[in-house]
Amino acid sequence: MSNRDEFSEKTKTAVAARAGWLCSFRGCAKPTVGPSEESSESITKIGEAAHICGAAPGLGSRRYDASMTPEARADISNAIWLCADHAKLIDRDEATYSAETLRTMKREHEAECAKGIRLGKSHDLGAALLAVGPDVVFTGDIQSIEAGSWVLHLKHFLVGDIHKVIAFIDGFSKAAAADKYVLSNELGDGRVLSAAPKLEKQNDGYRIICPVASSFPRVDAQNIGSDMALHPETFDLYVDASGDIARVSGLDYLPQRIQTSLSMQRGESFFHRSAGIRFYEYYQAYRDSPWLPLLMKLDVVREASIPFTDTILNREYTQLSCVTRVIDFQLLADKPEPNNRLPIRVVFDVQGVGRWEHDLKIYMPTKEQMDKRAELQAETNPLFTLVPNRT
Repeated sequence: MSNRDEFSEKTKTAVAARAGWLCSFRGCAKPTVGPSEESSESITKIGEAAHICGAAPGLGSRRYDASMTPEARADISNAIWLCADHAKLIDRDEATYSAETLRTMKREHEAECAKGIRLGKSHDLGAALLAVGPDVVFTGDIQSIEAGSWVLHLKHFLVGDIHKVIAFIDGFSKAAAADKYVLSNELGDGRVLSAAPKLEKQNDGYRIICPVASSFPRVDAQNIGSDMALHPETFDLYVDASGDIARVSGLDYLPQRIQTSLSMQRGESFFHRSAGIRFYEYYQAYRDSPWLPLLMKLDVVREASIPFTDTILNREYTQLSCVTRVIDFQLLADKPEPNNRLPIRVVFDVQGVGRWEHDLKIYMPTKEQMDKRAELQAETNPLFTLVPNRT
């Protein structure tokens, strides 16, 4: 059994994407991913996630730091994406390529990639994101849209790999209904898959043919219902001027409805484990990266367009039930505030209203809270699992 603290496949994919799939070594920027991406191993043959501080003690493990925990050694913060030549070079000369030197290279390179994505000069990698099911997110283009079919051109993976695509197709008949979808950041919309997708090999990569259902019906914003109001500063219930617990309804309820929906992480619900957002997962892998708001927007698209079956109320609806299109999603801060609230701005098309823009503060749990939740889920009946305190 190896004593090396290796990176997970998810971490390798994330560090490659953060580097724009280019070598991070100063002055190199060599493309590290072939256009066909014929297998998940194609990334490791052309480029690799190298350890900044060595993965294990002993000869050949450069810059090993005994004070680091195994988790820290395997964390994305200890990874730098390099071409095969420079991955070998940094392990031949520890004096020249110190840990701090490599961290500086990584910061500089990721900053340049971020600038390229913002300016639309990202080496034709494509900043438009697409998702097919929960385990496959990639950059690419929509080749065509017709009644009952979306055809996607796959470029580079941010989540999953080509084997995940094949597994999704093979297991489509047994997949949960809430996981059968296709999403587009460019369109700000998504569709339920009416049948298993089809994967076709082309000279410039792959295309995925997605049979889709019609757009799921939305409701008018004035008909989204009502709830007890949350105070805009404390996020607690409060008493109105008449001495009753304050309530909010219709369009006035929409900001709170969105804020609540985008604050519940996937798996936190007492009764519906498949419900919830994936912001925490994306934040851990892509914080301080231009991919983060793009991934978060894609998940908001899912909340707005893909129906969820509520087995308690015995009905089907989208979590953002009046949002017909996600026009924009912005992060207004690099990290959550001390109360774990992350400021965001959303721009939606809302049924019965039209274009609607609002600044919100959503809850972002800490790593300690999420780790504790995972422990509780492993030890207790899911019905009684606690969720992080949001007050």
